[in-house]
Amino acid sequence: MNSNRPVGRLPIVLLSLIVAISGIILSQVILRPVPSVEADFWLIHHDDADRSQRTEAVLRLLEANNTKWAGANLKGVKLSGRQLDIVDLTHANLSESLLIGTKLAGATLDHSILDASDLQEAELTGASLNEVSLLRCNLNNAKLELTSFFQASLEQVTANHADFSGADLSESHCMMANFTNANLTDAEFDYANLEATVFQGAKLTNVNFQGALLLDTDFSNANWWRAIGIETALVEDFKNRFAPDANAPQTLIDDYKAWLKQQ
Repeated sequence: MNSNRPVGRLPIVLLSLIVAISGIILSQVILRPVPSVEADFWLIHHDDADRSQRTEAVLRLLEANNTKWAGANLKGVKLSGRQLDIVDLTHANLSESLLIGTKLAGATLDHSILDASDLQEAELTGASLNEVSLLRCNLNNAKLELTSFFQASLEQVTANHADFSGADLSESHCMMANFTNANLTDAEFDYANLEATVFQGAKLTNVNFQGALLLDTDFSNANWWRAIGIETALVEDFKNRFAPDANAPQTLIDDYKAWLKQQ
């Protein structure tokens, strides 16, 4: 008697189903649309996307060497530590963004909005931020040498230990800004609004305060006497209110005494 039985249809049907399903899955993977540069560019210029989608779109654009994002809506993006040198972000909305340690040297951000963004330790040397809004922005330890902030709004920014040496803040609005221990050597503040601005311990050598509003401004333990453009009446007032105190570095106290002897 022949013990070989005919093979049933069920295994063949199952095998066929497996092959068919595998083919469908494979075709979906292969045909899955890959976001194009045009699609990502459209995405960051409209309000439909959420913060995560905007961030991912920007990263893909960077990989495609696309750095022209004028007018983009990048609110809330997370780009900390990223290399964004020489990007064009004119008129862009970057409010509430995380840009900690981000490299933006030479970038163009004129007329952009950076309200409540975190730019601590960011590199913005030589960048253009004319007429930007930086309301309540965190600029602690940021590198801002030779950066242009002409007519910019830095109201209530925190810029402790930031380096603004050689920066142009002419006609800027810095009401209640905090520049404690910042390096502002050779910076321009002519005709700026510095009402209630804090310069405690700041380096102010050759800073130009010509025409600036210095109402309730705090110069405690800062070398304000090495700045230029301060009205004579205010200089006399500052002698009484902002002479270096016992907590000031000895070098600052000695420099103040040397300056007094020259008066």
